[in-house]
Amino acid sequence: MTKPKKKSRFLSFQTTRDILQVWTHAHRPFLLFELVYKLMTIGLFIPLLSVIFNKVLDIGGFDAAANHDLLRFVFSRYGLLSLILMAPVAMMLIYTEFAVLIYIAYYGMQGKRARIRAVLLKALSRLPSLWRIGVFGLSLYLLLLIPLLDVGFGPSLLPNVTIPNFITGELLKTGLGTIMFFLFFLIILVLNCLCIYALPILVLENTNRFWYAVRKSGRLFWKSKWSIVKAVLEWVLVFVLAVIVLLVILIALLWLLPEDTGIPAAAVLALGVIISIGVYALTLVMTPLFITLITRLYVKYAGKDAVAIETDGFNAAVWESRETRRNFIQRHRPKLATFGLLVLIAVGWGVSALLTDVGEAKDEFIIMAHRGDVLSGVENTLGAFEGAIEAGADYIELDILQTKDHKLAVIHDENLKRLSGENVNVFDLTLDELKKIQLRQDGFEGYVSSLDEVLEFTKGRIRLNIELKTHGHERNYVPIFIDTVRRHKAEKDIVVQSLEYDLIQHVKAAAPDLTVGYVIYATFAQLGRFEADFFVVEEAFVRPRLVASAKLAGKPLYVWTVNDPEQVEHFYTLGVDGIITDISAEARDTIELLNEPAAKTENEP
Repeated sequence: MTKPKKKSRFLSFQTTRDILQVWTHAHRPFLLFELVYKLMTIGLFIPLLSVIFNKVLDIGGFDAAANHDLLRFVFSRYGLLSLILMAPVAMMLIYTEFAVLIYIAYYGMQGKRARIRAVLLKALSRLPSLWRIGVFGLSLYLLLLIPLLDVGFGPSLLPNVTIPNFITGELLKTGLGTIMFFLFFLIILVLNCLCIYALPILVLENTNRFWYAVRKSGRLFWKSKWSIVKAVLEWVLVFVLAVIVLLVILIALLWLLPEDTGIPAAAVLALGVIISIGVYALTLVMTPLFITLITRLYVKYAGKDAVAIETDGFNAAVWESRETRRNFIQRHRPKLATFGLLVLIAVGWGVSALLTDVGEAKDEFIIMAHRGDVLSGVENTLGAFEGAIEAGADYIELDILQTKDHKLAVIHDENLKRLSGENVNVFDLTLDELKKIQLRQDGFEGYVSSLDEVLEFTKGRIRLNIELKTHGHERNYVPIFIDTVRRHKAEKDIVVQSLEYDLIQHVKAAAPDLTVGYVIYATFAQLGRFEADFFVVEEAFVRPRLVASAKLAGKPLYVWTVNDPEQVEHFYTLGVDGIITDISAEARDTIELLNEPAAKTENEP
């Protein structure tokens, strides 16, 4: 007798249905715990770790550390001290959050609703047993490997570790750099896949051997790989369907409006608030959804016999009701709990938005074209500068290097391999030799110009932000630069910036009338500690507290390099003074679009 063939259920959404079944029992503890934990992270955990870190900076004399000095701190004994103090605390906080979510998911699979205080106590009781030799691997996994994946779910304390755009941007400009970039993230992805069940193993099997958990996780991943692929496909389809439904609803609402009626400003504001609350609510469910998936797959492929969470005799799903509870509350508890949860989500969104995105948009938001408009010509050439003017940029941000004959050339790379294919250095060529080399980029061609030529070309048309780059072979660099600016009477038409703090101090001392800025790619210090007329900070380090420190110092703060319209909007609403960007025209359109509702409101009678 032959067995009946099983029907293919690859796109039957069975995995999604199973997860929803778990969530019928687990959604309240999931959402309530994530909401409270995220608020505690913003209001307590992060400020606490920040105080510890800044105290170590003060003790070590690194209270004004930035760029190279910050890297020097990292490799100093004080950097090691901060790591010893902060990493264990951060690791325990992240493990506790994941452990509680795993407990809630497992009890939900059993058709039970976990008690948050009970599972939290259960998770905290496990922390002392984790301090074995494998704690180093667990720390790397929780503090680096998961955050580097950056796929939308992760711990509240460290949701992602972002590689600065100025690094990735430069890597992606060359073939070898692109290969290295994608190879790095492929390795991160593979390691995360192999460790995907490590946390459920540690939590549900009541073990404290991390490397045992990793080895077993690798075996389970190989057995469950197609189930994971199926779940990913289902979630992508669900997301696409949800977006389509929302678009249809939005189009239908717009279609119902009279033709001659514009969209009211209040409606735009209300829509923005609804979307903002929706995005915040989505952040509450992404990590619990992921935890539910891997917990369900772990139990499926490891077997229920592997689970040993109640060996301590403590059942975290049993509800011990109090006799004094009123009958009304007992009868209507589900409704009251749901209403209370919705209120907390709204309050949480408001507090989170206040603490993470506080700011006031500037009346004048400066857009600087990064090396000109690279959609119009080769970077740092006259073609790109003409494109920046046409795109409506306020400034052109450009780079200069000194040549062999001590002239000032407008170019970013000290070696011309990337743009010309010739392996020659700027400091080995005279200006005339350098100007004869043809540059190519994204289908455009161009040539290196001198600073004199660029000052004449842009005079009266656009202002310049001139970055002083160094290669170690400079001679009379600052005097020659200042003399060039003076000869063109361009003191009011330019600002000067550099990554080298000593260099901008030299410029300011020699020419106090020039406006100088400090370019910062890494710092945790208050900006008021630095002497500069303005600051340019890499976007990964721009946070509300840094914006606040610039305001307290009374100095403009610009962000580099912002190449996403959503990020343009984010930094505009955060209250920075401007951005350096490769998408000047898009950035200008974004800012004008943001200002449209306000402009319409002002013009209304």
